[in-house]
Amino acid sequence: LWFGDRYIGVQLQHPETGFAGIARAMGAEGVQVSRLEDVGPALRAACNAQREGKTTIVEVMTTRELGDPFRRDAMKLPKRLLPKYQMTNE
Repeated sequence: LWFGDRYIGVQLQHPETGFAGIARAMGAEGVQVSRLEDVGPALRAACNAQREGKTTIVEVMTTRELGDPFRRDAMKLPKRLLPKYQMTNE
């Protein structure tokens, strides 16, 4: 998704593999979690794999209600008040 020259998310063409599948395709470990009770064990497994030197992506699948916290007005650039940053205001 694109708001004000900033990306805030992506829409994958193959959601069944998701980011976990991309991680596996790139040589990392990838775990896709869709149930709350599986999050803890997946994070523990990822931490154990990290200790062994294996990078792991844990992709937590959420409902749209939990997955879309962004509003267009929330994506506006902040107004800088400190003089040294005011040059970044639009």
